[in-house]
This record gives sequence, C-alpha cells and structure tokens, in this order.
Amino acid sequence: MTDEPMSAATTGDLASRGTAQSTALGFETLEGVCAMRAPFRADLVGDPADGGLAGGVITTLLDQTCGMAVSFAMRARHPAGESAARMGSMATLDFRIDYIRPAKPGCAVTGEAECYSIAGGVAFVRGLAFEDDRADPIAAAQAAFMLTELPAGA
Repeated sequence: MTDEPMSAATTGDLASRGTAQSTALGFETLEGVCAMRAPFRADLVGDPADGGLAGGVITTLLDQTCGMAVSFAMRARHPAGESAARMGSMATLDFRIDYIRPAKPGCAVTGEAECYSIAGGVAFVRGLAFEDDRADPIAAAQAAFMLTELPAGA
C-alpha cells in the first residue's frame, strides 16, 4: 500500500515532528517492544536500480522508533497515580546503525526497538529494521539518549 497515513495513536508524540510526518511513519505496537512502520513510497526509494527504501529512511525509522521506545520506558517507570516527574527532553548521545543488506524493492519496512536500560539520565536502546521477518534484518541499531525530567508540578 502507498501513501499510508500516520497512525492517530502517535498524535502528540513523535507525530508532531516533521520527519515522522513526511515519511508517514505509523505504529505497529504501543506496548512492550515499540514498532513503527515506513510504508513503501516511490519518493522514498534510494537507488532506483535497486527499488528499495533509501538508507536515510531506514535510519530515520530506527531513530524515531528508538526514541519512542525511550518515551514508553519513561512512562512505564511512573505508574498511574504516582506523583511522577514528567519527561522533559531527549537528545541522542550516540546512534550506531549497521546495514546488513539493502531493503527489498517495493516493500514497507518495520522498525522495532526496545529500551533495555535507563541509568543516570541515559537511556540505552536496541533496534532492528526488517520487511516481514525479524530473522532477516536490513539493519541493526544501538543508541543512547540523554534524558531530562521536568520537576513535578512544572
């Protein structure tokens, strides 16, 4: 399918960022491992001879998915009813992506990410990009994000 709209579930989160909107990223899951999807669109193809989504689209997908995984992990740290600090901002400290193979022609790509640790104001995340099979990844990512929290009542 082409020109898929971004999921309404993302409104107020990463959906407000132009990058996510311009690539029409949409959610696959909202709990546990975060997954987002970049639909196939002809204007997002890298090398026309290959026909797959551009590497920059894959990088953007994984960066956005990793950031969303951090946001979910931060929310999970403060169950409903607790007087919790609110998340302030997040900045990428380190983002490494290893490309394993090109994206397949004409295929949408899913990015999955999991925030596996938050320590000392830094969140650590792992991610994968693939078409249909996690066991056949396009790329793998490892990231660290600096976090700030707003004081309660701010």
